[in-house]
Amino acid sequence: MRLRLKGINSVRKRLASGQEVVYWYAWKSGPCLRGEPGSPEFIASYNEAVGQKITPPTGLLLSVLQGYQASENFRQLAKSTRKSYIALIRRIEAKFGSFPLSALTDRRTRGVFMAWRDRLAIDSGRRQADYAWSVLALVLA
Repeated sequence: MRLRLKGINSVRKRLASGQEVVYWYAWKSGPCLRGEPGSPEFIASYNEAVGQKITPPTGLLLSVLQGYQASENFRQLAKSTRKSYIALIRRIEAKFGSFPLSALTDRRTRGVFMAWRDRLAIDSGRRQADYAWSVLALVLA
């Protein structure tokens, strides 16, 4: 029986000995899979990787960002607005995804977010930085 697993990524590497090896990943930049394709060990490691991807972390800003994207308020936005928000949310996730929710009550948190916005203004421009700031505020509201 043939199974088609979604998102499998293979990478070929040549070792120092000259031998060529293929590494299998659950998706691009995903976890490495054990075993050979089609083997029970391979399928089990794939299912384990997908299971970890689906469960959102709790107590982190990442869970709030993912919750907002799954909300009805987000789905009711225009397609172009959602697309713009997703790009900004990805930037926020990259910088603050592991930020603990318990730290949001700390007074210094606003300064951390504002420093990020100021760095973003230098890199991408003031308007883009203000847009990212407003999306962050919207998600946290």
